[in-house]
Amino acid sequence: MIDDRRFTDFLHNDYHGHILNDDYSDALKIHVRKTIARFIDLELMGLSAIPYIAAWHIDEAHHIWYEYSGFRLSALLQCAPPETAKMLRCCIIDRCTYPPPQTEDHITPEIIDRRLLINARWRIRGQVRQRGMAEAIYKIAPPEAAPFWLKDQATIETHDNDQICLSLGLLFVVTKEMRVEEELRQAKEELRLHRDHLESLVEQRTAELKKAQLEIVYRLARAAEFRDKWTGLHINKISRYCAIIGRGSGISSYKNTLLFQAAPMHDIGKIGISDQILLKPSRLTTNEFKLMQNHSRIGAQLLSGYDSELLRVAKNIALTHHEKWDGSGYPCGLHGKNIPLAGRITAICDVFDALTSSRPYKKPWSFKQAVMEIKNGAGSHFDPRLIKIFLDRAPQIKEIYNFNAKR
Repeated sequence: MIDDRRFTDFLHNDYHGHILNDDYSDALKIHVRKTIARFIDLELMGLSAIPYIAAWHIDEAHHIWYEYSGFRLSALLQCAPPETAKMLRCCIIDRCTYPPPQTEDHITPEIIDRRLLINARWRIRGQVRQRGMAEAIYKIAPPEAAPFWLKDQATIETHDNDQICLSLGLLFVVTKEMRVEEELRQAKEELRLHRDHLESLVEQRTAELKKAQLEIVYRLARAAEFRDKWTGLHINKISRYCAIIGRGSGISSYKNTLLFQAAPMHDIGKIGISDQILLKPSRLTTNEFKLMQNHSRIGAQLLSGYDSELLRVAKNIALTHHEKWDGSGYPCGLHGKNIPLAGRITAICDVFDALTSSRPYKKPWSFKQAVMEIKNGAGSHFDPRLIKIFLDRAPQIKEIYNFNAKR
């Protein structure tokens, strides 16, 4: 136990606090003196931790001083004992706490860096005062020494009569343990950045592939346009008509985008139909119409064999847009919901646009006449539910019709 003479020497030469020399209650002074003596005894006995007594006024939590700090603390900070509090304020770069884990096997540290810590001191001291204890790990970087970590475990006392808070604590050097944790955290962050970079590359490559697929779709559609002078405007209108009905049918935005992008391919099989039939200025004979029907299968064959959702939708549309709800269509005689939704939607839009477009062998029908014909086809040619959607959205359909009628 420290003797009186040695303790008196300490107070005379090494005490840099305020409580023992200023106007505070005797009870508080006696308490501080006894705690200092006990801490000095512990250090003389070889205590591995660094004891300290920090103090602050209850209404001035931003200003803290040390009534006592272990001999090793100023040595670690490479400063004179009176400068300990100021040096710590300047040199703390991280404060790390470990909140209760959300799961038993997952503990996530909460780290406050120097910039945030400056503004958080008042809040932190209020929290530890309320709890009556403090536990945190500080990363400290002195100006002329390697960074190190201190684990702080303290009891917080509030002395209301003197309007003083005391933090009676021990500091443990945990540099080795925290360096490993920091390296692990940095490794995880590097892995996350690397993963994000790879995901970004995948997204970029996927976008490039989708762009290439769309390019293929529109180039093939353009190829059909060169064969048939009516196809160009037709495929543009079909896309927009299909998107309107698709949106009303309740499919997702993504699937509706696929429908919009794939619809121009519905007649791509006409590339395989001879000019004699495709460009004939009069109505086709029965045999010629049977040959024309082959364009559905030809289109499906052209679009087969690709691992692309867009081209799979385009294939279904090309193959099934001439199927009928009652099973009397071609090429497979499918009926009802056995016909893919994209094919059922395109069938309505294809017929509507054919009715309202001019051909060498016929004049265009009026919008009203074409809508009535589509309505009459519900349940026989077309899906009745989709016809209702078509009729409900007739004003939107008409906007596209009117725009193209002026061209």
